[in-house]
Amino acid sequence: MLNSECVQQGIRLNLHLLYTNNHFSKFPLKLIHDRQSSNSYFIQQQSSTINSSSIQRAILVFYPSNQEINYLPEIRWLYRSWIEMIKYEPSEWRTDFIIFTEQYSTVFIQLGCLINRIRLNDEEQPKCRVFIYVRISARHIDPVTKQQILVTNHSEKNLFHVDISRSILLYDHFKAYQYIDSVNIIAEGYPIYSYYDFILKTDLDVFITKRFANYVPSTLKTLFTGRGGYSTEFNTRRLGRIARDMGWKYQNLTNIGSTWLVCFNFVI
Repeated sequence: MLNSECVQQGIRLNLHLLYTNNHFSKFPLKLIHDRQSSNSYFIQQQSSTINSSSIQRAILVFYPSNQEINYLPEIRWLYRSWIEMIKYEPSEWRTDFIIFTEQYSTVFIQLGCLINRIRLNDEEQPKCRVFIYVRISARHIDPVTKQQILVTNHSEKNLFHVDISRSILLYDHFKAYQYIDSVNIIAEGYPIYSYYDFILKTDLDVFITKRFANYVPSTLKTLFTGRGGYSTEFNTRRLGRIARDMGWKYQNLTNIGSTWLVCFNFVI
């Protein structure tokens, strides 16, 4: 296990809120799909600082079960690519496929996924693990008690680390943003993935190739991500001007992709 080393060298990125005026801090970040640079980050050899033959990794995704008609093919293909990838893994490595979703549907039973079962040791074979998660949009606030629905079953309570005040703010401001949950699982799912040395947070419409089977970053201090086509140069400059006018910190980190590969303690 590498966790102690990651604790020493990792950088803590606080996701307490998503919109405060000081929520960005400088952190090392590699854009591995930069058009003007090579993809050599993918083919670097294992770093000499990684001195354990037993490496634990987790692939994390959010699956909207109420939209199964759209996302079922994607989750099945992603699952299949994970199965094919682990065939090429070193014998001492373990890569679990972790799915956060609203319900344990028949598709997960068919795939043999475990329900609410955290990895407890290095010896267990790679598993698909499903954890029941309440979406931000479903965390309704009782008008009388002012309490918020955070779990569907009391036994799930200790599987997540939920800041209630933060959760309420997310509900108030982001409940209509359907992609918030794919990021929020990182902020609240720490007890679930804290066992692993590395996490790969990604979306459903991807494939895991066999190149990933024996790959870990050459540094434990960097978040590796791709580029997304989320903005234009005009909007980037405009947002930078607005941030400066409002006194917000602006790091000019734009079009950061939705797939992140990090040492587990980098993002908590």
